[in-house]
Amino acid sequence: MKRHEGVRKLRRSGYRILQWFLTVFFLALGALAIPKMGMDGPNGAPVGLTAIFGTIFVEQRILRSRVILSPSCVRVVNAIFEYRVEPGAIKTAYVDTGGTMKIETRDGGEIFVGAYSGSLIDYFVGSAGRAAKIVRNYIAGKPVASDFVIHRKYARSCPLLPACGLVADEGVQVAARAMYGPAPRQ
Repeated sequence: MKRHEGVRKLRRSGYRILQWFLTVFFLALGALAIPKMGMDGPNGAPVGLTAIFGTIFVEQRILRSRVILSPSCVRVVNAIFEYRVEPGAIKTAYVDTGGTMKIETRDGGEIFVGAYSGSLIDYFVGSAGRAAKIVRNYIAGKPVASDFVIHRKYARSCPLLPACGLVADEGVQVAARAMYGPAPRQ
């Protein structure tokens, strides 16, 4: 896949490593637990697999948060929402007292950046401060936008996530049928 001209992704490198380590760990845990759970009864493998895939889904959503700087917009991808803001509509990017990076818009709104939320390690490393400085430098040369709209939508991070959510949803349905019996016909 070709890299887009002028696009830059800001994301903690430790998140990538942790994301795949946790995914492999939970999949291995699920594979080891299936024989012990069995397929019979209300607490069988479908319930356990649903919990495993649900955990992977949540973990992937959180750890795939990032900031994408492109010529047309600044995209902030958090666990649930994705924000698209014109560079000229951004007043500043800063790190608050808790160590969390935030982007302040010209109309006074704040956008929480989940990729750079405060942590004890970041207190010493300062990656949120460096990312805020990169965003400030990026918007420095952009013209100020008088009319702008902040687009907010549900984030779509990874093709694996809908599959995990679908499997988790199917597992919940199987668990409900096992616990309460089949749905009544209408």
